[in-house]
Amino acid sequence: MATFGSSRRAFIRTMGVAAAAATCGRAAAVKAQDFKPQDQKKLTQAAARYQDHPKGNELCGSCPYFVAPKSCVLVEGEISPTGWCPIYTTFSPLDRGGHI
Repeated sequence: MATFGSSRRAFIRTMGVAAAAATCGRAAAVKAQDFKPQDQKKLTQAAARYQDHPKGNELCGSCPYFVAPKSCVLVEGEISPTGWCPIYTTFSPLDRGGHI
């Protein structure tokens, strides 16, 4: 029984790595404009806890959800490239949740 569970985990891990490798090049080229969640409303700036200044080295302009010059895929209103909110990430939208 332990062998079956162990080999099953190894198989799942191997498949996850193979899937990640297959999509790696495509995910790197994705821009925020390409990520279009279906029927998803944007968060208000208050709900997203948006601030118009960076948090350390993290700023909206380097987040994949930022759309130049002053917009965000997930947060409504005018967004400063030097702003920040807790949604900030460096992962591509296609990469989110794909890590083992």
